[in-house]
Amino acid sequence: MTLLTGQDETDLPGGRSRSGAAWGLNALGIAIVAFWFVKNGIALQHPAWVWVLGAVALAAWALREFGRTPRLLVVAGVLMIAAGTLTVVPTDSLMIVPVIVGIVLLGANLRVPVWAASVAALAAIVVVAVSASIEHASVQFVLGTSGGMLLGVLIGFSRRQFRIAAERAREAERDQQRAELLADRSRAARDIHDVLAHSLGGLVLQLDAVEALLEAGRVDDATKRAAEARALAADGLAEARRAVHALRDDAETETETETETETDAEADAGRSAVPHRASRPTTDPATGLAALVDAHRSFGGEIVTQGDTALTDLDAAHRAAVVQVVREALSNARRHAPGRPVSLSVIRDGDAVDVVVANPLSGGGHGLLGMRERFAELGSGAAVEADRSDDEFVVAMHLPVDELAAEGDRP
Repeated sequence: MTLLTGQDETDLPGGRSRSGAAWGLNALGIAIVAFWFVKNGIALQHPAWVWVLGAVALAAWALREFGRTPRLLVVAGVLMIAAGTLTVVPTDSLMIVPVIVGIVLLGANLRVPVWAASVAALAAIVVVAVSASIEHASVQFVLGTSGGMLLGVLIGFSRRQFRIAAERAREAERDQQRAELLADRSRAARDIHDVLAHSLGGLVLQLDAVEALLEAGRVDDATKRAAEARALAADGLAEARRAVHALRDDAETETETETETETDAEADAGRSAVPHRASRPTTDPATGLAALVDAHRSFGGEIVTQGDTALTDLDAAHRAAVVQVVREALSNARRHAPGRPVSLSVIRDGDAVDVVVANPLSGGGHGLLGMRERFAELGSGAAVEADRSDDEFVVAMHLPVDELAAEGDRP
């Protein structure tokens, strides 16, 4: 059932999950009431109209168990209440059972208004009271049957509330799954952006260097640069495949894709003895920022470092986030300030670590959003800011110190 469509699957025998015991109890109830209805009817010699209405009420009860459309279930409930109410007094309250079942059915059905069961019960009480006065039945009889109908209203309302709560829980679960899916897609898009920005940016620089070396007649150096460009492109392709695969939920395919990626990487490595550059979004946090610094310099960039680039004061999660952001910052620097010096500082400040990357000219784009998203996912109070300061574009990170790592550094 969904509140959007109004379809209550719990009322559909074909769609609801009911235990065998529930089916058995309902079938037993129908059989018992039918047996005593026939036996008492023969003994008391009920008139034809009582037989007909009683049969209609019992048939509607059976239809309620085997009906497969919501509208049919509502019709069955109404027939149970109407036909059963008219035969309550002649059958000495025996047919109050299908009436109560019908009231419960209407009260629990989310397709009908919440007041429908109460109105039906009130109408049934009036009919029983009028019939009882005509047949000279006792007041206790009327009060007893009325109490049973009111009990049916309470049971139906309780089942309705339970179904509403269950549906809200399912809706909340669906919303959570939807949010997780969107987060996974955003993370994959961010990783793809990081891969392409770094790999393609470095590839352009390498190819520019190849062109310049060929013009200068330095074929051997140009060949070496082309091999490096090939390795960088293969590495970026492998990581792009991993990022794209994050949008798919298939473990078997994941294994096949990883195997294919590793095979491609090995083939590229076989074609070139040059090691891959640090272009991966999942750069091993244990290496800190050294690989990114080396890669930036290999692309022809100039960078000045200060402090502990191994990031030993940070835990693995924060270290990985810093590596991602620094890589994006260096990619921006190569795109927007090619050939200009970049400064990278890692400063321990009490119980926090500040990492600052600065380069001339400004950056922008989705990369800055990705930086903030990465730090927001840490949920530790870590923060990142990226803005123009004087004539530089500065990316500043503030992260808590890993206490275990800090204690390990103490003598």
